[in-house]
Amino acid sequence: MPVDMPHSALSGRAEAWRAELGGAFGQLTPVAIGERSLDGRFAGQHLGSVAAYQVSGTPQIVRRTPTAIRAVPIDLYKLCVQQAGRATVRQGDREVVLEPGQMAIYDTGKPYELRLEQTWTCAVMAFPRYALGLPEPIVAAAMHHAYALNEGPGTVLAGFVASAVAGGTVHQAAAERLGEAGLHLVAATLSESALMAHEDTADALRLQILGYIRNHLADSGLSHNQVAAAHHLGPRTLHRLFEHEPRTVTDQIRSLRLEAVHRDLADPLLANRSIAALAARWCFTDQAHFTRAFRARFGMTPSRSRTLRGHEPEE
Repeated sequence: MPVDMPHSALSGRAEAWRAELGGAFGQLTPVAIGERSLDGRFAGQHLGSVAAYQVSGTPQIVRRTPTAIRAVPIDLYKLCVQQAGRATVRQGDREVVLEPGQMAIYDTGKPYELRLEQTWTCAVMAFPRYALGLPEPIVAAAMHHAYALNEGPGTVLAGFVASAVAGGTVHQAAAERLGEAGLHLVAATLSESALMAHEDTADALRLQILGYIRNHLADSGLSHNQVAAAHHLGPRTLHRLFEHEPRTVTDQIRSLRLEAVHRDLADPLLANRSIAALAARWCFTDQAHFTRAFRARFGMTPSRSRTLRGHEPEE
């Protein structure tokens, strides 16, 4: 039969959970709902730029307050897949209710509140806001509703998130590729929903262009003008299409290529390839220019990046 825990033990566990949650998630603050004592558990791993966690607990409200944001600034999006119980995401004027099998996305750079009811479990992915490579209006619109993960890319995404949080430790190179695959699945899920909802024609065209860039990243002829021609647009029209986005088409191409080299430098299967060869694989033919761009993007040289990941550079 159940054994009642002493009050001191329950209180100690609640304080431990506050410390664990706050330390791992940017000073999130939990408050118990109802009579049950506050408690929770989480476990997870990093997959490149993606952090994947499974979090569970007793009924509670968790908040990221303006004070926490000032103290621990975090520029991440979070995606929550509800696996058990019920959650309500509140951020700004938005309120999104999640039942098991649904997901929502929200911005950790702004105050938010999660109301977690019953005995709940969530699978969480956290990733830099730039990592999705989607037009900002698409992501902003996505935050206004829940997504059912029972069809299309969402079905694959649900399986990926569940496996990512439950799986064992993987090698860094494999982890980075898994993280990238997860980001593609998130982007595909949001993109499909936006297109089915007949979002703004310009946003739909931007999505098509970003997909084209990813699919042709290794083509040496890929450029602003080539992308424009492939979509029957003038170069100036393409520029205007992206002028209010965080990155221009040229910036997007360069950034994705740098990320591809960064990923290859961690791959043990490519350890016998020189840095120059890996750079050329992604169309960086000027080594000095490539090294400057890599350092600006990742804060270190390609040689240093490879050394830190366990492979000596071969020039």
